[in-house]
Amino acid sequence: MPEEAQRIFSVTEVTDTIRNLLRDEPSLIGVAVRGELSDYGKSAQGHCYFTMKDEDSSLKCVLFRGDAERLGLDIEDGQKIVASGDIDVYRPSGSYQLIVREVKLEGVGELYQKFLRLKKLLETEGLFAEEHKKPLPEFPVKIGVVTSEKGAAFRDIVKVLGRRFPLADIILAPTLVQGADAPGFIVSAIEALNRYDGIDVMIVGRGGGAFEDLACFNDESVARTIFDSHVPVVSAVGHETDFTIADFVADRRAATPSAAAEIVAPDIMELHTSLDTDRESLVWGLRNMLESRRRDIKRLESSLSSDVVLDQIRTHSQRLDDRFLQMNRALESFLVLQREGLRKLGGILGTADPLATLDRGYSIAMKLPDKDVIETIESVTLGDDVLVMVRDGEIYCVVRNLKEVERRPRK
Repeated sequence: MPEEAQRIFSVTEVTDTIRNLLRDEPSLIGVAVRGELSDYGKSAQGHCYFTMKDEDSSLKCVLFRGDAERLGLDIEDGQKIVASGDIDVYRPSGSYQLIVREVKLEGVGELYQKFLRLKKLLETEGLFAEEHKKPLPEFPVKIGVVTSEKGAAFRDIVKVLGRRFPLADIILAPTLVQGADAPGFIVSAIEALNRYDGIDVMIVGRGGGAFEDLACFNDESVARTIFDSHVPVVSAVGHETDFTIADFVADRRAATPSAAAEIVAPDIMELHTSLDTDRESLVWGLRNMLESRRRDIKRLESSLSSDVVLDQIRTHSQRLDDRFLQMNRALESFLVLQREGLRKLGGILGTADPLATLDRGYSIAMKLPDKDVIETIESVTLGDDVLVMVRDGEIYCVVRNLKEVERRPRK
């Protein structure tokens, strides 16, 4: 007799079965849960979403608008609460969550309490005081970065610095930026950059995250290492609304890693424009001053009749002409040096600009829609849209075939 065929469930059927089991479990109806509030946010519809955590686990929670308006609570990350409601399953993601009906505050959570105690201690010791803040260099040659080499924060920093100030070298001191071991790694990375020859300024940070994800930047050893650094430190921890102890003790605070890169380096194109403006202003000012002095002498010469005085005036006038010629020669020499400097700077920028290759007969292929540069055939698949940039325009293509070719190394 053939074995009975096994029933195959759909994902929705499995999800609904689990949902019904949880909904019918008496101990999960009207359950009260104690934990530390984290990741709190409110949607445009007025629903509140947050996570409750303890040392080992986390629980997703939702407080719908009607209950939120009824409770009228002012809750925020770090608070310890007791939330009451029913356990349910959110079908689209298949994840269980607590549908919160009541919330009671139990004070500030342990992590946030620790943060406040350390902040008060260091502030009392003067580690946040403005007189200890070191100025940032105007034209950094070497920029140190303390972050994860695999994170988006480092890629953002490199991208911004490459656009704004490609003349600077970027020195990465890779580190963990989350977890219990992260503070020790961050301290070692900062100390390593302080020993590295010629570091002008450093960026310390990571991308955003929940309060507990940023805990390593609220560590006392990290804060004291930043304060002791002889290299100016710009903190770039989290997004605009996230503050850590590292932000308070650093010499400058940036809202994001990209903003930190803009703070530490000037815009080379703005420098170029400013130099042209200053040069024109200097030339105009010198010539205007000399012409004004010449007019003054002519007025004096016409108002005096004494031959002796006129002779002295003519002598001084001739000397002024000599000085004018000397100043003109010096000014021309200065302008020649400035033009040569700008020419060299333009050459450096030209080599750094990938679009300059188009003028030399090359093309640049980019995968659409993100316009990522295609470096290998593994970057595209059949049917991908491709943009090819050439010297006098753009060509839009579709990948119809892929063929791997072995290139001979250049001798």
